[in-house]
Amino acid sequence: MKETELSVYRKKILILTTEFPPGPGGIGNHAYNLSDFLNRSNIEVKVITASDFTDESAEKKFDAKQNYRVIRFKRYDSRIRTYRERLKIISEEVKSENFTHIIFSGRFSLYASLFLKKFKDKIKFLAIAHGGDINAGNISEKYFITKALKQMDLIIPVSEYSKTKLPSGISDSKIKVIHNGFNFEKMDTLMLRNKAESKDQLTLVSVGTVWPRKGHHNVLKAFEEILKVYPEVKYNIAGRLADLSKVKEYFDDKNLKDHLNIAGQVTNEELHNILRDSDIFILLSESQSSGDFEGFGIAVLEANHFGLPAIGSRNSGLEDAIKNGVSGILVDPKNTKEICNAITEIKNNYPFYSEGARKWSASHHWSEIIKSYINEIEKLN
Repeated sequence: MKETELSVYRKKILILTTEFPPGPGGIGNHAYNLSDFLNRSNIEVKVITASDFTDESAEKKFDAKQNYRVIRFKRYDSRIRTYRERLKIISEEVKSENFTHIIFSGRFSLYASLFLKKFKDKIKFLAIAHGGDINAGNISEKYFITKALKQMDLIIPVSEYSKTKLPSGISDSKIKVIHNGFNFEKMDTLMLRNKAESKDQLTLVSVGTVWPRKGHHNVLKAFEEILKVYPEVKYNIAGRLADLSKVKEYFDDKNLKDHLNIAGQVTNEELHNILRDSDIFILLSESQSSGDFEGFGIAVLEANHFGLPAIGSRNSGLEDAIKNGVSGILVDPKNTKEICNAITEIKNNYPFYSEGARKWSASHHWSEIIKSYINEIEKLN
């Protein structure tokens, strides 16, 4: 074994995250692939995670397949007890294990790091900066998030846009942008649908939790314009139905009934089928007054793998997820004509954008992304 490989093997990393499969969420997707590919690289990994929007049997089945241990928090009726028990578990694990690094992902994880300060002399602290987790809306949350981030040895924003949302006063030498990646195991064996190039046929798709930040309402607002050009358009919506306040009027609109497929939370197999049967991925995210924003958009890369070009919002992390003019097009999410023009541009040049999307996604596979993580971890020694 080479000296560098031996060095990597001696690492022991705790990943503390607010989401993890089989539950939904981009933070969980990222945490899982980071854990999995570190483990594949002969680095010892343990995961401690919150676990919402899934059931215990699914969790046990999922965890049994992993080559590392996953500890899941319980949620109690009392919020105080919930967080007290979480901090107790974290503290006990850190005390009993000789971790060399802790990676904090998600807002609660950042808060928890403040209770582990006494271990800083022995353990390197790394934070993943996604979206709203680092950009709180109120003063007290901002204070604690800033305090947590400033004690990190390294902060890894998932996009250049996320980097701009970090608190001021953090040395640039402690910040390294590493883009999100995707990993669809066994994907290459699936038959990828040849997208129809008919001028009339069009199926759009959005993947992600249905709530205001994801901007499904921006797509639906543009439907009046889209229907003028594509009267038979279909729109697949896959993701947990969390907050329908901005989309309910469209979901209830009888004139849109035949155009919408509201799939809700889906399995991976169901998602693959939906993507295969779609033409263009669309994510018109918008930042929220609470501070929440789109940090990157993993679902974009997953759709790109299927040859789906993407349309996404400018002034968001999607600027890193979409190679404008190659894998898709960036637009103003409020400009319905610009959105419709982007659809037409992609439809008229579909082979070019589809091939660009496939190549772009290949460069963001986790087998490539993990190399940057290991390189940065090595530098901290």
